Amino acid sequence: MITSLFKNTIIGYFLILFISVGLWGFSFLETDKEMMVSLNFAGESYEISKRIAIVISFFSTLISGFFLNNRLNKNLFSYDPNNLFLLFYMMIFSVELSNSSFLVYDIVSFLLIIFVYYLLSFITSKNDKNQVFNSAFLIGVLCFQNLFFIAFILLLIQNLSTTRRVGFSELTLILTGFLIPILLVLSLSFLTENYQLISALWQLEFKTPVVTWQFIVFVSISSVFSFLGFQLAANKRSGTDINTLMLINNLIVYFLVSLVVGIGSLFVFPQYYVVFLFTLPVSIFLSFYVLESSSRWKELAFLALLALTFLLR
Repeated sequence: MITSLFKNTIIGYFLILFISVGLWGFSFLETDKEMMVSLNFAGESYEISKRIAIVISFFSTLISGFFLNNRLNKNLFSYDPNNLFLLFYMMIFSVELSNSSFLVYDIVSFLLIIFVYYLLSFITSKNDKNQVFNSAFLIGVLCFQNLFFIAFILLLIQNLSTTRRVGFSELTLILTGFLIPILLVLSLSFLTENYQLISALWQLEFKTPVVTWQFIVFVSISSVFSFLGFQLAANKRSGTDINTLMLINNLIVYFLVSLVVGIGSLFVFPQYYVVFLFTLPVSIFLSFYVLESSSRWKELAFLALLALTFLLR
């Protein structure tokens, strides 16, 4: 079967590397040598050669995806370690290469992967306050790119509440971690009399969302299969491994919060930004579906889900 090719083996990694090189390589070759892309973050803008940006994007996306793929395998969401998350992650994220802001998405995606890594660690490190602080700190940094990420504070509190009682000390720790990057930027802005960073954090320009039918089809189908993947994974773990079941439930909350952030972001960012926000949680649950489904149409569904990413290219 096709899905068996992407097990956690050298062959599985090689196939994903081959596919990724093809996707990023095609974008690299069709890009003019003189073309530049802008790197906009927190009110600052920089220009870089698009070809160099594509190379940076390839390695950062592959390494960060590999990092979380190993973490998912370590948590034994499947009894058969695999690389399906990494495959879906690379396939969906490669859609962003046609967007001029893809390098910013890479940076934000790397921060999100670290954030999810911390969320997955709360079960085994119930008393590690550093991870709580670091998670809140990352949310504070992410808010400079998109203020809607502030919703992740609720996600962090929800994840903590599944492993411990969230009291005043935990809330204070979260608030402190969240505010420190903001206060640092405020201090730097006042010292240098450069207030662009401050305005970038609070200034939101709302506009009417512009979405295509391809975007609607992609989000709808991938969301349906993601929820199917959640149900299959949760049912398989029900009553057998409480910790893993709690992590699966926490991940679906992460998916739902990302959905809320994505809907809000449609009024500020282009539709491809929402696809980028969905890439991480959707890749996780699509891999769950392919792994846990016993349907005879599973292989066909797997190929259709991969082909779905080309709808947005």
